[in-house]
Amino acid sequence: MVVCQRQSQTREASACWDDDDLSAVNAIGIAVHNVVKSFRHMRLLYANVEVRSGLSAGAAAEQCLFAPVSVYRRAVAAGRLGDCSYSRDSLFVLSIGEAARQAEGRSLVFMEDSWSRCPANVWAPAMLQGVWSRACVLAKPHGENLSG
Repeated sequence: MVVCQRQSQTREASACWDDDDLSAVNAIGIAVHNVVKSFRHMRLLYANVEVRSGLSAGAAAEQCLFAPVSVYRRAVAAGRLGDCSYSRDSLFVLSIGEAARQAEGRSLVFMEDSWSRCPANVWAPAMLQGVWSRACVLAKPHGENLSG
């Protein structure tokens, strides 16, 4: 019954979307993928007792943040980039995943220095910190099962 209710709520919410909001649907899919990637990496860090005991919640969260492999942006006006001109509605693919792994690339995880900053730039690190802290508090001294 809960599943049916959630599906109904999702249908009602999606009925309000117009074509411009489809980019939000894409962004949500990318965000969910990156949350899963973050938790998988956190699980690896947590599995090593020495690493776990040496990492603060903030440091663990930082190590578990990843930029999307790429993001799409549509030009809202015609313009020029270097010697290349482009028209309104041109599609740009920004390969930020690789760039974010470079030194000084952390701001690309949430595109914090751009007009299209991800709204998760505050809550996602806080969520990861909370999960790390809670897991460490609940940690059993021996024989932890991390496969579940």
